[in-house]
Amino acid sequence: MLRIRDIGLGEMVFPMEVAFKEGWNPGLYDGAAFYQADPGGFFLAEWGGGIAGGISVVCYEERLAYIGGHFVLPPFRGKGIGRSLWEWALTVVGERAAALNGLPEGRAFYESYGFQPAYNVIRYGGEIFGRSCLSGNIRTAQDLAPEDLLAYDSRFFGWRREKSLRAWLEIPGLESACCVREGELKGWGAMRRCRQGWRLGPVFADRPEYAEEILCHLGRKTMGEDVLLDLPETNTQAIRLAFSLGMVPHSARLRLYRGEAAIQPAEGIYAFTSLDIG
Repeated sequence: MLRIRDIGLGEMVFPMEVAFKEGWNPGLYDGAAFYQADPGGFFLAEWGGGIAGGISVVCYEERLAYIGGHFVLPPFRGKGIGRSLWEWALTVVGERAAALNGLPEGRAFYESYGFQPAYNVIRYGGEIFGRSCLSGNIRTAQDLAPEDLLAYDSRFFGWRREKSLRAWLEIPGLESACCVREGELKGWGAMRRCRQGWRLGPVFADRPEYAEEILCHLGRKTMGEDVLLDLPETNTQAIRLAFSLGMVPHSARLRLYRGEAAIQPAEGIYAFTSLDIG
């Protein structure tokens, strides 16, 4: 009765709608950008001919995978569909290292499959327009050589994600900000529109003052709308920066990994790109 299948680009609207209804407020065009990162990494579960749940496994070549988008619709819960989707995802992961951002109350479940908790990921939100200002040190991502931006991004992500980064930069209306000092890239960030306000991510920077410059510059583009970002709670400098801009914590996820290649140090991360694809 249970069938798990790949989904196409045109169906990505469904998991994005579920994410919105669950309160995660994805970007307007996240579904298309996610899909381009790994077209074979998105799955739906069908029960009795209807959609019952879904999950994603975005693979970065043969060494790293991110598990995300795991859901079961309320009428189908309690039937083992969530576990079946999870075990399907682990089959797709194979021998790769893997990471995910799960619900804290699911810790024991994830640990039973060999995942180790690393830190909490805290979502902060607020209106930052009033504390923002434009900076003469900021360039757009299009002003940089693509290889330079990819190399810098890889330092913090831990792996080259060329397809994913290209898709991210092609999101309609994306605002990007690269902090360049004395001809050297010192940080970069992006902001995309959601149904409600804006989402920041990624924001990577060598120093907190560079991250602040990026956030304040992007904040000037929000025109007073709320902004959300997800950051590692172990990066105390990122937390101080969020508070200094008037943002407050909204919710938390638990960052877990399996395999050393999946470990993403929190230092220098001022906003994750996405909780679903890394």
